[in-house]
Amino acid sequence: MIRSISVIVCIALSGVISVAAKAATVQSLIIHVNRPVILEGQCVVATATAKTSDGQPAAGVKLRALVNGKPWCASERTLPSGVAHLLLPLPEVGNNVITVRSGKITSPPLTVLVKRRLFNIVTDPKHLIGMEYEVWFGPGYAQWGHEEAEPVLGRYSSLDPRILRQQALWFNQMGINFVETDWTNNLTKPFPDAPARECIAANNALFHLYAHMRQHPKIVFLMGPEHNYWINHTTPYTGPWYRKQINYVYRHYIHNPKYRNIYLQYHGKPLLLLYLNGPRTSHPPVVRDSRFTIRYVGAWLQYTREQRYGVWSWYDQKATPTLYHGRAEALTVASGYPAIRPPGKDLNNWLGPGAGGKNYGETYRTQWRVADKYLPHFLFLCQWNEFEPPDQYSVNLSNDMEPTLMTELGSHRPSGWGFFYTNLTRHEIRLYHRLILARRLGRKAAATK
Repeated sequence: MIRSISVIVCIALSGVISVAAKAATVQSLIIHVNRPVILEGQCVVATATAKTSDGQPAAGVKLRALVNGKPWCASERTLPSGVAHLLLPLPEVGNNVITVRSGKITSPPLTVLVKRRLFNIVTDPKHLIGMEYEVWFGPGYAQWGHEEAEPVLGRYSSLDPRILRQQALWFNQMGINFVETDWTNNLTKPFPDAPARECIAANNALFHLYAHMRQHPKIVFLMGPEHNYWINHTTPYTGPWYRKQINYVYRHYIHNPKYRNIYLQYHGKPLLLLYLNGPRTSHPPVVRDSRFTIRYVGAWLQYTREQRYGVWSWYDQKATPTLYHGRAEALTVASGYPAIRPPGKDLNNWLGPGAGGKNYGETYRTQWRVADKYLPHFLFLCQWNEFEPPDQYSVNLSNDMEPTLMTELGSHRPSGWGFFYTNLTRHEIRLYHRLILARRLGRKAAATK
């Protein structure tokens, strides 16, 4: 049975404006906001009205919001009425000064007061929930322009602490206990090359932010092999580049007193995840490092059956648990998943017959029911914000869940999914913890009989 989701955080409106038409010249801009006071991370809608020199509506004009003097979130174009609605999550506590700009014309400012917020996050050490998370958007690495939908936060940089803070507040709101950050593409050249340096800079910003937040997820790293290549147990996983990188992250992040209690621990040691480059069916490599609890991560466990070797998953067609001493140690639920192989030459895996689209949340809900059955120690959610082709294909054929704009038919942007998946995730996490508590109480009641 499909459950209805009643929690709506905020709604953005957009109209159909032909981008080929010549936009009017704006001479005046005024704005108002729907709420003068919010809690940190919540949204306001800034409604802007643009007019031409003769007082007529300025239609088809691109508007950009500024918060405290800095550009913020996705832009919008005005409707034929000259009106545009800009959706603005506000992560910074205190007075936020909002203006809207078109070219050299800027609206008079309005101030929104953002108050601190305390989140009710369930932290059950035997049932932790993590979000697969990319902090790779920047000037030299992951590039915007081909995303399947535009994030509410716009085409952002992972080096921007405001972006990282807003994402952390969304994680808190959903009830996320940890984030799995992706370091798998850093060893194509000797460490640290340019992509690795950008990854380091983004993770520096993330750790620094979390060290100064009252509530935040913990962090765990997903590392890749040397040369970004591993095919079977005879292929070397490590080498001098790998060792240099792992030593760096241990000293700089994990063993750094500035970042105490931020990194995720398991069996009394920092948890380190090692990626196996997709669908492999052989035994994983043996990587020994006494500083860490090491686990391996593959994909498509339903096909590869790597869970018999203790391998965890990035995503699966059917959510598949990995057992440890007879109990579910890890399981991943995905909002969508590509096929193992593309249907033909130069075609995308998402077009293969084994792919599963989002299907309006049905794929995600179905995989959550498996999580309800096994109640794993680590439950991974696939995923927050990859946005990169060929790993994502379209709004439906993708597994991203970060809030995006929702645009109407004929817009110059593809339609997105709004806050649907953040709301659905929050809903499912609440049900999940209620189920854990009910089963725990049931066992206690049975033991007293």
